[in-house]
Amino acid sequence: MRLLVPIDGSDPSLHALDVASEFASRLHAELVVCHVVDLARVAMLSGGQAQLIPGCLEEVESEGKSLLGDALARVDRGVRTASRSVKGAPVDEILRLAAEIRPEFIVMGTHGRTGLGRVLMGSVAEGVVRGALVPVMVVPYERRSL
Repeated sequence: MRLLVPIDGSDPSLHALDVASEFASRLHAELVVCHVVDLARVAMLSGGQAQLIPGCLEEVESEGKSLLGDALARVDRGVRTASRSVKGAPVDEILRLAAEIRPEFIVMGTHGRTGLGRVLMGSVAEGVVRGALVPVMVVPYERRSL
């Protein structure tokens, strides 16, 4: 059994990783943690200046590598893990990776945005749920105030 867990470094995605880690431990499943290097973010960071794109891409790829390393360190011992870094639009790349590795589930977090925030920011989780050919476990994240 294999679970795919997309992460972006946000609290909701790391919370979903923790849930998936426990789930994988109990089911003796492999956990494939992935990070998408969002090329739209790279373009935004470069401010549309072509000469800045390589440096911005390198920076975002480096962040992703670090995120994956930190994420794998969070996973319960004894859980088989793999990591993947892909480039492109997050929804498209998560769905493409899922078609390639054929997980039994995709486990992902959600910011829980509604209304205008969701319209402006979009929802990767919603896009994955709509396009996935396997079940998607969307783990809600509740911010806790002190």
